[in-house]
Amino acid sequence: MNTLSKQEKHKQCLREIIATLVVVSICCVWHILTAFLLNGSGMYFLGMPAWFSVSVFGTIVIALIGVRFLLAKVFVDFDYDEEEAEAAEGGDDHVN
Repeated sequence: MNTLSKQEKHKQCLREIIATLVVVSICCVWHILTAFLLNGSGMYFLGMPAWFSVSVFGTIVIALIGVRFLLAKVFVDFDYDEEEAEAAEGGDDHVN
């Protein structure tokens, strides 16, 4: 587990949030575009209309790849509450 300063933790949290939103956006764009572009094509895949199969199963595949990327390259293991726990332990000296 990494030890980060409060600013580093904040920056890391923002980095993780933005990267996750990018993956979600890519999934959303894929899902909507393939559904609309393949709708009415008359093609079938896996016994279902192509727009449904490609849109839904493609989104699942993209999401899994995105999560794997996020875990490997973006997310960092750190204890966010570490400073708060230390402050609570040492802060009992001046109780009113």
